[in-house]
Amino acid sequence: MLRRSIPLLTFALLSGCTLTPSHDQEKTLNAITAMETNVNGRLTAMSEQINEQNEYIANLEKELSSIAEDLNRDKTSANTKPQVMVEKKIIPRPVIEPVVDPKVAHGKAILGEEEWVWLDSIQSRFKARIDSGATTSSLNAVDIQLFERDGKEWVRFNLNHTSEVYEQKPEIVEAPVLRWVKIRQSTSENAIRRPVIEAWVNLGPLHEKAQFALADRSQMVYPVLLGRDFFKDIALVDVGKRYVQGLSVQKPSVQ
Repeated sequence: MLRRSIPLLTFALLSGCTLTPSHDQEKTLNAITAMETNVNGRLTAMSEQINEQNEYIANLEKELSSIAEDLNRDKTSANTKPQVMVEKKIIPRPVIEPVVDPKVAHGKAILGEEEWVWLDSIQSRFKARIDSGATTSSLNAVDIQLFERDGKEWVRFNLNHTSEVYEQKPEIVEAPVLRWVKIRQSTSENAIRRPVIEAWVNLGPLHEKAQFALADRSQMVYPVLLGRDFFKDIALVDVGKRYVQGLSVQKPSVQ
């Protein structure tokens, strides 16, 4: 567009110059020629600059296309490359076994069918049978004598017991009578009244007061029999075991 405008402008100036003097006309033509040369030079420079920019842009597009192809190639190679499974080495942790107390279960003492007991008031240790079928406990008593002391009924007896597994010297015991019970034996239809006394018993971790019915157990293996009234709610009985609690530790008598 600019190239077409320059000849027209030149023609118009030449036409107008016919009215001016020859010197001015020549001067005008020289100015127009210089202007045209300058404009053409600028157009040529701009055209070359545009061509260079187009070439630079084309090179950038080629580089971007090459980078995109490399990225796609790497992605495809990564997807098709076989994965190597790394086997994890599992180191077993040491198993810590809980500490189990064979003498206690569920917060209760475990008693065997036979146990050692310590009687505080008598200050002696005896073998006892743990009988879950009996309600009241029983203590060997020979030569039972009743008497009165301070207006209360007392009993005096000899705790004497001898067997092939136990030997006890004669022991005279005195204690207040707590109550009386009637016991029916299998060999007799008549019930027998027996006095009941209290005594502190130490058996393993247990230190409890128990009620004993006095009876002649001199012909039996155990001078002491512990019934359910003693160990209910505080102990469990395993009839398949004996002397689970071992020898009872002597404790001071409780007054």
